Amino acid sequence: MSNNSISIESMRWDLAALRDNVQRLFGDDQRRIVSNCIRSVVDRRDFSRYHYREAMRAIAAKIDGRPDYEVMAAMMGAYDKETGSFEDARFTAYLHIVATVHNMRAVADNLVHLVYFATGMNLDKDTCIEEKRISWNKVKDRLGTLEVREDLDALHSHEYFKYLAALDNHCKHRGIVDIGFSVNAIEDTHEMRINAFSYEGTDYPQRWVRPLLNAEYQRQETQIMLAGNHLNDYVASLL
Repeated sequence: MSNNSISIESMRWDLAALRDNVQRLFGDDQRRIVSNCIRSVVDRRDFSRYHYREAMRAIAAKIDGRPDYEVMAAMMGAYDKETGSFEDARFTAYLHIVATVHNMRAVADNLVHLVYFATGMNLDKDTCIEEKRISWNKVKDRLGTLEVREDLDALHSHEYFKYLAALDNHCKHRGIVDIGFSVNAIEDTHEMRINAFSYEGTDYPQRWVRPLLNAEYQRQETQIMLAGNHLNDYVASLL
């Protein structure tokens, strides 16, 4: 992926233009900060893709091509001598899914920091925020009615993102929520599933990994692209 632009379908985010315009407005030091934020957003997306693919690959190596009636036997280790330990594969998938969730949540934090620095908020005493307290809740009030605020509101307010944020916070601070391989005859599916958990008074049910992460990854891609383009437009308007 290029560090000068990223694109989705017909949309394109010109990262080079953003860096250059920030430099014109605020100088070399601000450009360096913004460049690091940009790289972090791009890398977090790559990290998410990598960890998700590795998780799916680990499980697929154990069950792909097997009829449904053999999947339960595979879970019990019946074919471990042929393909290696199923439990090792489940643990590999588990760790990669935890990493995927963390990066899909963290990219939103990186994007908020990018907006904060690219708009020069840190350079104005009226908008400056203590660095350790930079968060979406604090930054959004300083964006007024800008379109990029609407884009980031949409990113943060969706139920999938709220679920991932709660899951990531639980894993980081209280304890890692277990993720196991499950077979559900009623739903006619078998794959990795996140266990139920509760966080800050809210109960979160079990969720299948694949549909959740696929849907949220694509949704984030659109919202990041929209926010990036609107950020570019706003920064350019300040010149």
